[in-house]
Amino acid sequence: MLDQAAELCRRLDAGQRVAAATLVRVEGSAPRAVGASFVVGDDGTVSGSVSGGCVESDLVERCTAVLDGAPAEVVSYGIGDDLGEPGLMCGGTITVLVHEVTALDASALHQVRRAAQGLDACVLLDAEGRSCTDAPLVTLRTPAAHPLLVVGAGEHAVALTRLAAACGFAVTVLDQRPLFATKERFPDAYAVIRDWPDRWLAAHPLTAGHAVVVLTHDQRVDVPTLTAALASPARYVGAMGSRRTHERRVAALVGAGVPADALARLRSPIGLDLGGSTPEEVALSVLAEVVAARHGGSGRPLSTTAGPLHRR
Repeated sequence: MLDQAAELCRRLDAGQRVAAATLVRVEGSAPRAVGASFVVGDDGTVSGSVSGGCVESDLVERCTAVLDGAPAEVVSYGIGDDLGEPGLMCGGTITVLVHEVTALDASALHQVRRAAQGLDACVLLDAEGRSCTDAPLVTLRTPAAHPLLVVGAGEHAVALTRLAAACGFAVTVLDQRPLFATKERFPDAYAVIRDWPDRWLAAHPLTAGHAVVVLTHDQRVDVPTLTAALASPARYVGAMGSRRTHERRVAALVGAGVPADALARLRSPIGLDLGGSTPEEVALSVLAEVVAARHGGSGRPLSTTAGPLHRR
């Protein structure tokens, strides 16, 4: 349910009644993890998923019934039959709690709003879809959103911010130019900061959870910014630029006293080799590398790997 927190808050603030189908148990192979949810409003519109489309049609009917006064229910889906019974194609079994979100108490709705703001949140639900403290059917928990610092407010930053925010990152855009660093250009950003990046970083230390993406390819900005970022515990530090730009940048960083072990952490040229060149394609390449670094993924095609497809 918390994965749809922003959508839930939008609907609740518009005065809608909302039901959710929340994934509470997974056995075997399944496309989504516990906590994933499918939301149905009283206007008939939907968002989210619990199975990638296999059982959502059936869940629309169940959610609509709950909004019409039926009690909450817990339903399981396995492999469907050939007669149209809803089921999964991947061979696993999922258990789903169908419940009305608008019936939750104030403390649970407060946690939903925390999740919508990118903050850590936790909700315990019983089999009737009510918040509880003892013997919950499911504990829904979300950490604070992954912080992503984007340095430089050009078109590549616009595309990256939009995509990263959709993937659950709390994006801070940092640029000293007032013409570019505006909330209007970055409506999906958690924050847009107008300041020199190295000065801002001196006052706002990075954590091990941070990813830093430098998109300025201007050594006057890059070198002091990367010097600070590489001295921090940030999980990911990458910089945009050609291979020649990278070589000049590395030489400048060495001249600035950045040690070899810190330089080895720099991802440059930035991104995975996807072959694209538009701002949106470059953003996809960059974010793919950030996500791979966060989860320890290889970046290889899944068709060439073995083992589970999803890291829990």
